[in-house]
Amino acid sequence: MDIKGKTALVTGASAGIGRATVKMLAASGAAHIVLVDIDEAGLKSLAAEVEQQGAKATWLRADLSKPDEVISIFERADSATGGLDFVHNNAGIMTGQPDFPDTVMSKMIAVIQINLIAMMVGTRIAIEQMRKRGKPGVIINTSSVAAFSTMPADPAYSASKHGILAFTRSCLPLAEKFNIRVMAICPGITDTAIVPYDAPWLKPALERVKVLSPDDIARVVADIIRDDSLAGDQVTIQNAPAAAA
Repeated sequence: MDIKGKTALVTGASAGIGRATVKMLAASGAAHIVLVDIDEAGLKSLAAEVEQQGAKATWLRADLSKPDEVISIFERADSATGGLDFVHNNAGIMTGQPDFPDTVMSKMIAVIQINLIAMMVGTRIAIEQMRKRGKPGVIINTSSVAAFSTMPADPAYSASKHGILAFTRSCLPLAEKFNIRVMAICPGITDTAIVPYDAPWLKPALERVKVLSPDDIARVVADIIRDDSLAGDQVTIQNAPAAAA
């Protein structure tokens, strides 16, 4: 799919991977981008940047832990844009301190609600909307390399990211049936606000590898959108080894 002239929705848009994806879409000629996040100030500043690049921006503040709000933003986005061509279900959180099994129960539940359930609901609605239009569509879901291993300090996060992969792979038949491609990205450690840099369990990994930038991930997102052969699978973005001292 050519990005130029297309419409898009990105969740978790105000910072990190979401912000980088939005800026990449605007720079690539997207016509209208819907920005979704709980951070209203971040959304407003990003919307201004997008419009400076010549794309139209609509920002929607939403709490994605609430399925009704997920449904609402997709309905409002469909109305505002006349139909979405591309969706990036990117919003995600970690449980934070204290580590499991002392994790705050509400935070553990929120990880599943935001990372996994909001992605499932958003994908389901986007597919319905794209089918009605009868045009090609691309949906990309942000998973993680944490989906391939265990995370004793935050098993809810690892489980949510594994669930994203299983859900995305199950969407493979949609490419042939409806020309709607659903893909996942699995970034390694990326410099975003959710990374617990001070966590003792993460420090050994940070010493071994070079942390990815959000722009690194946004470039992969662009490649997936443009490659019509990719569907029902994941692209893993690995960290390079840290430079020797």
